[in-house]
Amino acid sequence: MYEKIGKSLSLLPNTEIHIAGLKTSIKNESNIYFYPIFCGSRMSIFRFFAPWKFLIRALKVKPHTIIVSTHELLIVTYLYKILFGCQFIYDVQENYYHNILYTDAFPSLIKPIIARWVRLKERVAKKRMDGYLLAEKIYLTELSDRIQEPNLVLENKYVGIVPTSKEIVPIKDLPKIKLLYSGTIATSYGVFEAIDLAIRLHVFNRKFELTIIGFAPDCRELTKVKNRINPFPFIKLISGNAPIDHTEILSAIQDHHIGLLPYRFNESTHLRVPTKLFEYFLNQLPVICSFNPTWKEYVEMFQAGLVINFSKLPPADELYKTIINTSYYTAGNPNKLIWEEDKLQNWYSEFFLNKN
Repeated sequence: MYEKIGKSLSLLPNTEIHIAGLKTSIKNESNIYFYPIFCGSRMSIFRFFAPWKFLIRALKVKPHTIIVSTHELLIVTYLYKILFGCQFIYDVQENYYHNILYTDAFPSLIKPIIARWVRLKERVAKKRMDGYLLAEKIYLTELSDRIQEPNLVLENKYVGIVPTSKEIVPIKDLPKIKLLYSGTIATSYGVFEAIDLAIRLHVFNRKFELTIIGFAPDCRELTKVKNRINPFPFIKLISGNAPIDHTEILSAIQDHHIGLLPYRFNESTHLRVPTKLFEYFLNQLPVICSFNPTWKEYVEMFQAGLVINFSKLPPADELYKTIINTSYYTAGNPNKLIWEEDKLQNWYSEFFLNKN
């Protein structure tokens, strides 16, 4: 909301950006303001107060446009539009229906109920929706009953300019080989597969280390991760119990040698491109990822790394030989991985800027 959409739209003339979400350490800027409205876990009773905090804030700000980046604020924005009027845009960052059904974010018994409730909210909000931002091309198909024109596919690409091309030190010449797992710490994203791979490689060659950096939305899973890595001093966990500043993750990407994307097959993530894939590629971090036809296409385009089956790992000696004998980032156009700021600004200006 801030680094991509917020900053991009803040460059338009006479524009103020007001961002309501999780508490952040980022300070208000000349025309960007932050308001914490979310606290507690997904199942916390405090979470249910967030829409009303948002409504109070909207009544004070009187926004021309509301861009909703979570289903939790759809109904309250729908009501605000009816009562007071505004441009209403849904920033579809995820297929929430699939995420709830096919991940472990909620208890199994209530997952179908919550998923159907979210889908109903999206269908109801569609009646008053003015536009859609879609983080994945696949949403045009998956959410065809819940979206309409005008919409813009705006993938979560890397923010900034193309980094200066660096000389990649051959992995076989490194005194240590530092593996990185970054982002959401969860079973469905393959955190335990990353741990198992690191253990296997470290047993074969003690040069291998693993850093896990990110946020675990489920405290029970975080406890399992801590228990799993506790006997292994070569595995380091950074944060886990709170959202981590994105600059720390980028710093970790630049300080490691191989990025891991060991996602388990899941309908909620299949054919999607996570932001960290773009971040790894732009920083020329070699990757080892699980099979996904979309990812495989990107990996081959940029010669970025290896695609393996994490549930049936090859022998450590074979994998080690492949890792150290592969040449990385010898192809591809990095400009294709950069966040398309102009595309967003032009779309918003065309459809929304001059509407009352």
